[in-house]
Amino acid sequence: MVDSGEKRSWTTGRRGQLTRGLAVYLGVSYALLEVIDIFTDQLGLPDWFFRGVLYLLLFGLPIVVTTALVQGRRRPQLAGEPAGKAAELAAVAAEPAVQPAGAPRPWLTWQKAILGFVFAFAAWGLVTTAYMATRALGIGPVGSLVAAGVLDERERLIVADFENQTNDPWLGRAATEAFRIDLSQSTIVTVVDPTYVGQVLRRMQREPDQGLDVELAREVAIREGVKAVVAGEITRLGSGYVMTAQLVSAQDGQVIAPFRETANDSTEIIAAIDQLSKSLRTRIGESLKSIRANEPLDRVTTSSLEALRKYSQAVRVTELGDDERAIALLEEAVALDTAFAMAFRKLGVTLTNLGRDQERAREALTQAFKHRDRLTERERYLTEGSYYWGVTGENERAIAVYQSLLDDNPDDPWALNNLAILYQDARDFQRAEQLFSRAIEVDSTGTLYYGNVINAQVALGRFDQADYTLSQLVEQAPDHPNIELQASVLASAQFDFDGAEQHATALRESQRAIPQMQLFASFQLGLLAQTRGRLRESERHLREAMAIAEEQGQFGLYIGGAVNLAFNDIWFRGDAAAAVRVLESALARHPLETIAPLDRPYQGLAMFYALVGRPDRARAYLAEYDRTIDPSIRARDDDARELAEGFLALSEGRPDEAIREFRAADEGACTICVLPMLGFAYDQSAQPDSVIAVYERYLNTPFLGRLQAGDWFALGFMYERLGGLYELRGDRAQAIDYYRRFAELWEDADPDLQPRVEAARRAIERLAEES
Repeated sequence: MVDSGEKRSWTTGRRGQLTRGLAVYLGVSYALLEVIDIFTDQLGLPDWFFRGVLYLLLFGLPIVVTTALVQGRRRPQLAGEPAGKAAELAAVAAEPAVQPAGAPRPWLTWQKAILGFVFAFAAWGLVTTAYMATRALGIGPVGSLVAAGVLDERERLIVADFENQTNDPWLGRAATEAFRIDLSQSTIVTVVDPTYVGQVLRRMQREPDQGLDVELAREVAIREGVKAVVAGEITRLGSGYVMTAQLVSAQDGQVIAPFRETANDSTEIIAAIDQLSKSLRTRIGESLKSIRANEPLDRVTTSSLEALRKYSQAVRVTELGDDERAIALLEEAVALDTAFAMAFRKLGVTLTNLGRDQERAREALTQAFKHRDRLTERERYLTEGSYYWGVTGENERAIAVYQSLLDDNPDDPWALNNLAILYQDARDFQRAEQLFSRAIEVDSTGTLYYGNVINAQVALGRFDQADYTLSQLVEQAPDHPNIELQASVLASAQFDFDGAEQHATALRESQRAIPQMQLFASFQLGLLAQTRGRLRESERHLREAMAIAEEQGQFGLYIGGAVNLAFNDIWFRGDAAAAVRVLESALARHPLETIAPLDRPYQGLAMFYALVGRPDRARAYLAEYDRTIDPSIRARDDDARELAEGFLALSEGRPDEAIREFRAADEGACTICVLPMLGFAYDQSAQPDSVIAVYERYLNTPFLGRLQAGDWFALGFMYERLGGLYELRGDRAQAIDYYRRFAELWEDADPDLQPRVEAARRAIERLAEES
């Protein structure tokens, strides 16, 4: 019972102080840990920083309890003192209200406890700051190897096979692959692709798929100018495993940095390897924030966890521009789960985008379509859309499918991107640009979308916007290989061939570990040289590209490169016999029957033989195409077939029929591809006004891929021909303008082409005197 003159609250006495103190402390601790967790992720602080804060809070708990017990005592509520919750909240930080006369004041007070916490957390902050500073400056055992100058940013590393000291023969291979996958997610180093290593081994006269121990890895690294290799070992220890990884100098074999992890059993091996990779990435100097940013596995339908891991990694390396690695991972995924529809779909789309292995691409898209019934609704829509677009060519049906998906989920970036591609094929560039831009708004990390929106923006003549989009890609992914690729293509689309050459050269130098990028860079440099009449230089680059295509087993591209090479003789030098010898040599090296049917360049060969005056060979290739390729697939190639028929008509002296065929082929996303030959046909038909109109349309129609579409062989010819046609018209100003463009374009052309340049300069002087 309580006397009427004294009222007690739960805040009075030891129990009250303890209860309130713990409540406030736990609440503040929870809020503090939430804030620290956010800061740890956002600022890239080490994991032990959060753990240290947690330990400090745990160590502080007994201090809070002791302080509460020392400070808590019963006292009467004074007259006029507020009761209830307000008084309770005020009490916890207050000094004891009344001390008995002569009683010693307790040493442990709330004020001192709070100051102790402040000093402890400040000290921990200083320790963390010192760690981050030494790491950033490359000082001491925690210093970043990049900051210390041992490695450069985007340094290439070769991962040697893990040495297997267990009784399981497959464990070493699995550990190597898992480690390579983890390390390839790094934003600061580049893991050299095993395919590229295989090419080097072939040049070393070794088997390309042989085991890569640390000594062989070092030799490969030295040959390719790679500074370091990663060597690993997995050892059985009782029922568990010990895994080590070492960063080793390629030149002298010195261990730069060692790491070690353990696994209690086989189920913990992947986690241990993941930690090994993170430790290495941290030591090299990668941001802890980026290491933590590794995304979870994609949510797609498959019964195999390992297949899902492969698929998820393939999606990520595709975003990093390494399509070769993505294809290899997807092939492994569908081998693990032969009904993995989304992996088949992604494989087919990736191959189609690269324009290679079209037989395999259509097979993969067809396999995905067969298994669509087991998919979620979103996966089914994506699979059906890819099939209708990539296999049957039913673009309208594909549009309807993607639109249905967007009706349910308006923010699906894949559906937005794929629908935009279809509208681009229909030359609705305005709508395509809107959809591509929307995809970037939804998912700014999707690097593929940036290149697509640049394509649409250029088609609309919005070069300033295209430059801005490229700058956005640079900001989003500064080391992405597509930056130099896009920059080179964008420069060539604006007739800035010096800039295009610089970016293509930079791409080749910076992406030596990615064969597909090397292939593109060499082709790009070859076409740029052809455009400017530097034929011998172009032949060197084109042969480099053909060699890469051959090493990659892309024999259809090898033959395509030979066609480009042969054009130097037939188109620029007028030597049909030499052109035929170049192509026949390539076909003897890789006969068509050794190439998958859908990868055989039948139409290109037909066009070439028609151009060199061999219509019989041209018709034979078209007939073989009709016999070999399924009619449902041939429907997708109607444009190419019409182009080939147009070439045939020209070679047989039927220019009016050629005009009809070329005009029929003038559809699809490429707005200028047909125009060079259409203008040539009008010229053969003695229609000079139409020639001028078509060539002017070609030159004034913005198109991102104009170098590949026709500039490489037609631009100089058009300038020269337009100069002559305007001179015949009596339009001296236009004639001078086009002759000058031609002379400037071919200023450094090969000596055997210089007479044409001199003729153009003489024409300029003559016309200038007449005016």
